[in-house]
Amino acid sequence: MQEIVENICHNFFTKLWTDFSNLQIEKQGDEIFKISLKSEDSHLLIGPHGKNLDTLTHLLKLIISKQSHSYINIHLEINDYLEQKDQKLMNFIASKISLVKDSWKEVILPFFTAYERKKVHSYVSEHWGNIITQSIWEGKDRRIHLTKKEEKMTIDIDGDDI
Repeated sequence: MQEIVENICHNFFTKLWTDFSNLQIEKQGDEIFKISLKSEDSHLLIGPHGKNLDTLTHLLKLIISKQSHSYINIHLEINDYLEQKDQKLMNFIASKISLVKDSWKEVILPFFTAYERKKVHSYVSEHWGNIITQSIWEGKDRRIHLTKKEEKMTIDIDGDDI
């Protein structure tokens, strides 16, 4: 399967008349491949706000699935664009968490895709135990709310621990 994916990717990017180098395909799980490449034409391949990258990923996934006669999932990374995008997102979230900690007020984040919301929820729960995330509303109005976790005070009625 690895060889099929490599051949299809090489042909795909060659036929797009794009300059690319360092094409790497890494199997990440059952039927999941990470495809990474470097390109001088990254502005064309990624497009505004990653729209071309999403389209290329979808097309490449369909072509590979059809040629291999099995369903596969791919992650296409061009010039570390997605990694840098994730880092910017986490830096933004960390700044908003600081605001919540300092002000003790709820912060409502701007719209994020379902995938980005999942990343935010995971990041906050793993790294910020005293902050709660909650997705509220539906569709394009869905937003993540960040709040500080209320600290519960316990009282020792017997006075054993005082």
